[in-house]
Amino acid sequence: MEKLKHKVRSDVFESLIDANIRSLSSILLCNKTELCQTTKLDLNTIDEVIKETSLIILSGKVYTANCVLNQQYISTGCPALNAIMRGGIPLNGITEIVGSSGVGKTQMCLQLSLMTQLPLSLGGLGKSVIYICTEDIFPVKRLSELAQIFSLKYKNHVKIDFEDNIFLEHIADIAQLKKCLFNTLPHLFTVKNVGLIVIDSIAGVFRSENLDIKYPSRSQDFISITSKLNKLSKKYNFATICINQVTDNPVTDTTEPCLGLAWSNVVTRRFNINRFFRSQVRTFQVVFAPDLPNKECKFKITREGLIGTE
Repeated sequence: MEKLKHKVRSDVFESLIDANIRSLSSILLCNKTELCQTTKLDLNTIDEVIKETSLIILSGKVYTANCVLNQQYISTGCPALNAIMRGGIPLNGITEIVGSSGVGKTQMCLQLSLMTQLPLSLGGLGKSVIYICTEDIFPVKRLSELAQIFSLKYKNHVKIDFEDNIFLEHIADIAQLKKCLFNTLPHLFTVKNVGLIVIDSIAGVFRSENLDIKYPSRSQDFISITSKLNKLSKKYNFATICINQVTDNPVTDTTEPCLGLAWSNVVTRRFNINRFFRSQVRTFQVVFAPDLPNKECKFKITREGLIGTE
């Protein structure tokens, strides 16, 4: 930070310190929206701070393609979905899965929870899973069914007690979620090797029984939650999935993800699942992602899990 102090205006540097930003890496780990809101600086100033920070860290070094580490993914267990995502769910940023009720979001996350426990050679990470429920009761019966199928499918490769490696937490509101992220999880990471965190669903902790929603406060909660998840992910190397519901927009007569633009700005990638009317076929679509084009594929949910139809 001492080098940055000589590269930016004194008032800008003081704003960074006042916002408790005391390292160069913390500046690059935060997104622009978060930096603007926590430091009260405008976007142009933040762009300049990020630029100077990047130059200091790089220090004029030139890197070749061989220096870039390969991205790690958790395979979905479905080749069609893996092809769309170029490998599966990546271990960086916040992955959001959006869709209406009953479309298959939880089914996909259950399968990912089992895939995460498989070794690298089989598309997993060989790690445990934390599953945070905020709405419905966790589907234990369906998990047990999938776990038995996986045990038979991979019996010649590994012996894993799949259900014993998924840690459940039921959360009712935003206060409990923050307590879980800031207190419970850091202690759990010291004794368990976690490869995936699922929040099912993120909209559940922000639902209000009245119309008096404090949007500035809610936006700060979005930033606080995603920042903590990103920092923990950077330290312990795991993937984060937030399931989100959809809501009707009477102005445009369309459905759109809950929590609005403020939430959309803090997620790294958004995948959408739709279901054809009176059909078992689902459509999986890349809505936005920093490294993926807007594509889609079709799949079905069977007793054995997710299966592509093309």
